[in-house]
Amino acid sequence: MRGGNDVSGDAERSYRLTVHALAGLALVLLAYPLARIFWDYEIDNTEGWNAYLQLRAAAGLPLYDTGSPYFFNNYPPLSFYLVGALSHLTGDVNMAGRLASFASVIALCLAVRSIVRSAGGSRLDGWFGAVTCALFFAALVTDYVGKNNPQLLGQALVLWGLAVHLGGTAGARRAALAALLFSAGVLVKHNLICLPLLVGLDVLLRGPARARLGFFLTGLALAGLSGGLLWLSSNGAFFTQLLASRTWEVSRSFLFTVEILGQFQAPMALVGIGLIAARSTRPAGLILAYLGAALAFGIFFSGGAGTDVNVFFDVYVALAAGAGLVLRLAPFPRARPAMALLVNAGVLFYAPLSLGRIGVDLAGEAQDHMALFRDEVAYVRSIPGTALCQSHLLCLRAGKPAFYDPINMLQAMTMGRLPADTLTGMLRRHEIAVVQILDPPRHPEDANPGAQEMPARWKDFQDEVFQVLREEYVIDRVSLSGRFYRPKGDTSPR
Repeated sequence: MRGGNDVSGDAERSYRLTVHALAGLALVLLAYPLARIFWDYEIDNTEGWNAYLQLRAAAGLPLYDTGSPYFFNNYPPLSFYLVGALSHLTGDVNMAGRLASFASVIALCLAVRSIVRSAGGSRLDGWFGAVTCALFFAALVTDYVGKNNPQLLGQALVLWGLAVHLGGTAGARRAALAALLFSAGVLVKHNLICLPLLVGLDVLLRGPARARLGFFLTGLALAGLSGGLLWLSSNGAFFTQLLASRTWEVSRSFLFTVEILGQFQAPMALVGIGLIAARSTRPAGLILAYLGAALAFGIFFSGGAGTDVNVFFDVYVALAAGAGLVLRLAPFPRARPAMALLVNAGVLFYAPLSLGRIGVDLAGEAQDHMALFRDEVAYVRSIPGTALCQSHLLCLRAGKPAFYDPINMLQAMTMGRLPADTLTGMLRRHEIAVVQILDPPRHPEDANPGAQEMPARWKDFQDEVFQVLREEYVIDRVSLSGRFYRPKGDTSPR
């Protein structure tokens, strides 16, 4: 009969082998967005939107007066300045933003490892949490990893704020550093308030007097200083654009929430039950509160127009950190390999799709994609006059100035801040020389009028826009980036 030490050793080896196998899968999946950083085509239209503003920041131009009354900036400024500065080294703002995004995923994973280790987890437990974090992002939201978008940068800053908060004995310096990281994260992305509020409450209820003083004085001082500078530098435009009203739909929130719960049903059950069982220990109770608050914030934010699954990224990292804690506290060591696989059940389900996408792109699809994108850039560049691009990077590469922001313009017209016919009026007057639209028309002419339309996940244009395009414009080109419209009577080849 084998002794207890042999059984324990076998369980540890099995757990280690499982973590190593998952780490290997994470490295393979992360290799794709790492390679894609250097491929010159648009991942989605937020890349070009960010690149326009990063260029303005690098040139010292205003960020909230973009030179066009139809192009808005409702984000805080820090990411634009950071990426703009990095672009002086890379030579291209879009590549700089992609590098910052990819590095932020690595920073997120290391923050998860630090949180698990601060709870007494072993090195292996810490690496399991980090690997799980990497797998969640690399397999489930591949397009966000290495995309020129500030979400992951802000996410990394606030998560490191939590890691600092949990990393040692509470004191004024540690609390001040945590507040500094939280402030930086919110100055990158304004909706990253879940962790700052939660840690602030934790410091208020449990922290010693010096920690409270360091945290709240630092936070309030930074909030007052940054708010004052933003007001003075933008003449209040930042707050006007940040607080501009937009539509909120229950159906959007429901669809996004169901999608997230479908991907994470296994880790939600395992991590949730494990953290509830250990909620009296610190930081398990705090991570449990983080998971619950992250889900609640995500459900609320996802109903807003223009949002995406990124509003649930706090759920991703809370689950990854919670998974490391739960496996550390597992009462049956032999069960840890199975628990590790169960936490990543959604990842293992989606991994073949991600691996297939990597294979297709590496087999030549990416090269074809870049060639088509270069052709489209040359086409738009050849057309004099104003260009409206739903794919902002296309207009940027073609040398066209920032002109029209479809998401924010739609909300401005819907909520009555601009006339409803602002865009359709420009189209009827043929003021726009070329219109590039990726989205299909909402109501095709041959649609069944009695059919019930599914709620749109994203909607950038009013339905009337497509009718006016049919009346006043002709399709001059159909390519990778959708359809290109030119005014009737002005479609000579270029």
